[in-house]
Amino acid sequence: MRGLIIRQPWIDLILSGEKTWEMRSKATNVRGEIGLIRAKSGLVFGTARLVESRPPLGRLNYMSHRDKHAIPEAMLEEVIGNGWVHPWVLDQIRVLPRPIPYVHPSGAVTFVNLDPSVVAAVKSGRPVANSSAPIDHTASATSYSRHSEKLDVEPTTAPPSTPEVRTDNNGTTFVFRPEAAQAFGRPLPDGRFLVLKDSTAMRSGSPNVKRDAQDRDRLVREGVLVPDGDNRYRFTRDHAFSSSSKAAGIIKDGNASGPSLWKHVKSGRSLKDSEASC
Repeated sequence: MRGLIIRQPWIDLILSGEKTWEMRSKATNVRGEIGLIRAKSGLVFGTARLVESRPPLGRLNYMSHRDKHAIPEAMLEEVIGNGWVHPWVLDQIRVLPRPIPYVHPSGAVTFVNLDPSVVAAVKSGRPVANSSAPIDHTASATSYSRHSEKLDVEPTTAPPSTPEVRTDNNGTTFVFRPEAAQAFGRPLPDGRFLVLKDSTAMRSGSPNVKRDAQDRDRLVREGVLVPDGDNRYRFTRDHAFSSSSKAAGIIKDGNASGPSLWKHVKSGRSLKDSEASC
């Protein structure tokens, strides 16, 4: 069995039955039962059947399928720009009684070939024998299926917690996801923008103009950014940038307009729109 690595908040929406289309940048030939892995957790939280890879959506019809992909309209420009237009259709979604730990191979970003012992544990719903990995999810197993694109069974438990979407009492959290990176941050009262620890940044982004290259290299020398996989950096601590655009440029490895690219983690509204409504 393969495990599909899915970021927050999308995996929680899948596990709660609110999302049956996982949007990706290319089609897939994979079919059948897969494990559902929460990115960076080292845990399999559920299973599903990958039943179809549909033709790519376009700007004109993307939001007509929001009931399936659960992406808010405020993120339309972002998802189109990143190429997240290929629906991978999931069916028979099942939440495990407890998440199952697995060993994550270095560099894996989409699929993982799960060890036979992990597959057996996933199928039985019991932990891997002699495993000492942490377990942090105690929801009862719940199954979902598509029927005229609606759920047969309503979820009986709340979705699992979302440790990667960090919020605190000091402000509202925003997310920026360029290519393979994912960063969380919030504006500060003095106009600066704080990027949170464990956010990731592209080591080599697609834009040709990179006005922030020297600043990014300085952060690497200072240990704020460290290598994380083949083409990403990871923030070792919270770091305040002079503006949201400066932060976005470092994370994207290319010029970026922060006010429009940073999105509220819950509403999907841009930083610019969120500040205008305050």
